[in-house]
Amino acid sequence: MRISRLRTHDYKTMKSIKPIIYLTAIISLLSLSFFACKDNPALYEDEKRTIHDEFPDLPDQVQFTHLPTDLSQMAGFGPMGSLQGIPKMHGGFGLINYYTFPPNMIPVYAMGEGYIYNIEKDFRTVTDHWPPDVAGTDYDDFSLNIVYSKYAGGYYGHVSALSDEILEQAGEIKKGRGVHNRVRIKITPGQVLGYIGPHPGFDIGMYDYEREHYYANPSMYSPEYRSTVCYTDYLPADLRDDIWAINPRTAEPRCGRVAYDKEGTLAGIWFLEGTTDLSQWSRQLIFARHEIHGDRIAIADASPLLDGDGAQNMRRFPHLWLVKGNTPEPESITVESGLVLYEVADPWIHMNNEHADPEGTLLIQMLEPERIQYEYFEGKSANEVSGFTSNSRIYLR
Repeated sequence: MRISRLRTHDYKTMKSIKPIIYLTAIISLLSLSFFACKDNPALYEDEKRTIHDEFPDLPDQVQFTHLPTDLSQMAGFGPMGSLQGIPKMHGGFGLINYYTFPPNMIPVYAMGEGYIYNIEKDFRTVTDHWPPDVAGTDYDDFSLNIVYSKYAGGYYGHVSALSDEILEQAGEIKKGRGVHNRVRIKITPGQVLGYIGPHPGFDIGMYDYEREHYYANPSMYSPEYRSTVCYTDYLPADLRDDIWAINPRTAEPRCGRVAYDKEGTLAGIWFLEGTTDLSQWSRQLIFARHEIHGDRIAIADASPLLDGDGAQNMRRFPHLWLVKGNTPEPESITVESGLVLYEVADPWIHMNNEHADPEGTLLIQMLEPERIQYEYFEGKSANEVSGFTSNSRIYLR
């Protein structure tokens, strides 16, 4: 469900990269599966009714007392907010050893009390740029939707196998992308819910209706997305510190961010004029921060993506850039700012060489507080751009 664009670096190359870059690369793999991840755990269209209503014995507050998995088997923590379109509402972990068969079977634990209320079972295939002895291998891919309190819930993604106890209570599980298997399984802290292994990452998402964020156009998002939180906020300090020890992000909040909208400024999520649905991936434009390098301005222009079922975009990428010079901040850009130029570069290249030539230049102008004009000039520096052309686009929010 999520780190720079990792194209097709082969397995041996990745293993030879210096540790911090290798860690970033491992976590980057999570972005390859972004569009197949479920970032909206709700089963109701009516916002006044939630799945929580079906569990009257849920507590008022969440209290986690257990880590979600064995950290010694994790290469690093993946902050939420990866930009593949709108910021991902989940983070997770990158595994040290992945695409191993038979699977490693690393336990996945319940962090606190709650109920599993939905299970989805899909499958994944090891892609062809991995070691030839496993390329093309299929493996199961489960996601678990969980409620923890009257207002908070979340999910685990990329679980490779369920524990015998969960399987016994779940009964028949129908297979298929988007196929819901409704269950009512009570869980307790530290209980083994399943196992992870072949997949490179383990996703964890969480929302809390009591902590809704500001969005300029909230109706575009699900209540769960608007209420995205990091599960680490609910862990005891000592367990949270154990996770931070393998977290490459040093900026606060350490768990990452998804909400960047700031009224009357460029910061946040924009939609091409005429957009009606979040599945119109190609119409999204985001001015935010990089999920790992949280002090760096990151911009995602999703125009290269395909609209509709996100699975179509498994091998496609948005334009994802860092800003040369890291200024001006999107939060400082308003209607009064006039024309704004950003020289931009691929994050992978920019973090290894900040003096590399820009990939291109963005020209932006806020026409109204919630209306901007935007154009990307590929291969040009800022001093080569003097004004908009007929290729410019209008974005709203």
